Amino acid sequence: MNTARSLQLRGHEPVIIDCDAQGTAQSWKASRADGAELPPVFGVGKASALESDVRRLSGSFDAAIIDGGAHLDKIHAAIIKTSDLVLIPVQPSPTDIWPTEQIVELIKGRQEVTGSPDAAFVISRRKAGTKLGENVRGVLSRFELPVWEGTCDRVAYAEAMGKGKSAAEMNDQKATKEVETITDNVLDTLRRGDRSVSGRDVGDRSVGNGTVDNRSVSSGSMGSSGA
Repeated sequence: MNTARSLQLRGHEPVIIDCDAQGTAQSWKASRADGAELPPVFGVGKASALESDVRRLSGSFDAAIIDGGAHLDKIHAAIIKTSDLVLIPVQPSPTDIWPTEQIVELIKGRQEVTGSPDAAFVISRRKAGTKLGENVRGVLSRFELPVWEGTCDRVAYAEAMGKGKSAAEMNDQKATKEVETITDNVLDTLRRGDRSVSGRDVGDRSVGNGTVDNRSVSSGSMGSSGA
């Protein structure tokens, strides 16, 4: 939700595809009390419907943010198939790191067949002032995917979620910087492709004329990141 709102505030036209069984994105939007226009949110509960729904909506957005929820299930294979970029939020905890191998296997299996999607880990809810973030970075390096700087464990993220806002709207400069850095990384990756993911020539994935050319980004695949 933070990334979608950040893109919107930059002049893009994102939509959020809510594949989380708990309907987190839909609840987030419904919590907004000041009438501000937020990105449209569409719920998709079946893996078989995801690709066709994104295609059907393609004329109404320039970026689709697909929220996959916290638990790996059948719909994640469809999310990976549909996405141009998969973000894997990982908290610096063994319980978050252990399941990542399954999602990485799905991503790399898809990359071997089609050359996409790009993917990156996003370290989330790191305790500021600790070395846990660096420790988890070392553990994740064996998966040979980029590891992005993500979010620290800040009150702004929880408060923003309950108010239908981005953490960047909560007057927390550090949270704002984190959200904007993630958004910059998303746009940079879609613009140029990240050759460290698979070594392929990704072709035309440019960000041009203020749009991101109907690109799909999935996030939230392995936990709550604030992204």
